[in-house]
Amino acid sequence: MRHEQFGSEVPYAEPAWYRGVPTAFYEKRHADFRNKVRAYVDQHLAPYADAWDEAGECPIQELRLSAHAAGVLSPWAPAEMGGTPPEGGWDEFMFVIWADEFGRCGAGGVAILFFITYMALPHILHFGSDHQKETIAKPIIEGKGGIAITLTEPQGGSDLANIKTSATKTADGKHYVVSGSKKFITGGQCVDWFSTLVRTGGPGVKGLSIIVIPANAPGVKITKLKAAGWWAGNTTLVSFEDVQVPVENLVGMEGMGFAIMATAMNGERLIGCAAAVRAARLCLETAISFARERVTFGKKLSESQVVRHKFAQMARRCEAAQAVVDNLAFSMKNGAGPVEIGGPMALAKVECTNAHEYCAREASQVLGGASFLRQGKGQLVERLAREVRVNVVGGGSEEIMLDLAMRMSKI
Repeated sequence: MRHEQFGSEVPYAEPAWYRGVPTAFYEKRHADFRNKVRAYVDQHLAPYADAWDEAGECPIQELRLSAHAAGVLSPWAPAEMGGTPPEGGWDEFMFVIWADEFGRCGAGGVAILFFITYMALPHILHFGSDHQKETIAKPIIEGKGGIAITLTEPQGGSDLANIKTSATKTADGKHYVVSGSKKFITGGQCVDWFSTLVRTGGPGVKGLSIIVIPANAPGVKITKLKAAGWWAGNTTLVSFEDVQVPVENLVGMEGMGFAIMATAMNGERLIGCAAAVRAARLCLETAISFARERVTFGKKLSESQVVRHKFAQMARRCEAAQAVVDNLAFSMKNGAGPVEIGGPMALAKVECTNAHEYCAREASQVLGGASFLRQGKGQLVERLAREVRVNVVGGGSEEIMLDLAMRMSKI
């Protein structure tokens, strides 16, 4: 199918199908959804992203409600739970569009606050009790609250199998007492619940469970961390000091935690892939726009062959990464399961975040001193360059992803 030209006219600033190149994947319903998300982002996020990120916070409580009203907060959630599926239904291509278009706001710390709900809530939707769905999931889907996933621990990083945060039952069996700490928790200061991976049993993954913990429960302490990027995203340390949680807050059964968590991991990584490709495209778009205006040594910077080669190298990485994302979305839409998709998704995350890293570096070179400033023409590139680290490491570091792909391939 061929679509009309949409969005920026800067070369390679948009995916190929936006530019009118025929596509085997994206239908009219996908284009309609894309238009809806872009309209929301352009009106409610992009004009304010710079100020919010510099301030280290954004009005996410109000934004959740406006996004839900616009049909773009939780389009992946079922309508009976308050979700707003797009016309024609939700699929993985809608997922790519959703992550891509929110990434266009230009501040990962703002965009991620809309993604963390997906990263945490499917656990309840697929494995939770009816009570959990009604009292926790439904209000969050409707934009009346927030939830974050709390996995990583200070001493463990990606080593989730050795999580130490414990949850032990009280003598009367009515509560869990949770003790431990979680680090690098995005959105920690602006959510109402933490979907938390804890140890309820012995060592290894079979001793892990997921418990949903109220953020305002006595003994929960949330500390904002001073991070290099995602300033508006609230990267936090969350500590649990003998926090009592009703046993009804256990998601699924004891010992199912790792398996439940893994069901949403490929979706989380697909978000990371799409967002990283958009960050790379934003770097390319900014660099080309700058070079078309900048005059050095009597000619426009865009006329310099060495600079044009930079654009070519940036563009080929964006296009290659986009192709990987689209092919994975096609596989997932057509039934590829976690065992089939886990390795390729891990490789895709490396490919896409490498594209972001490369384009941030080359865009910085093109902009020169402008990319050193948190203001003016280089502000966006400066921020995206700082956000490279969290994209490369978050959701599984590059090294972990490469090793996971090889382990799953049984080399």
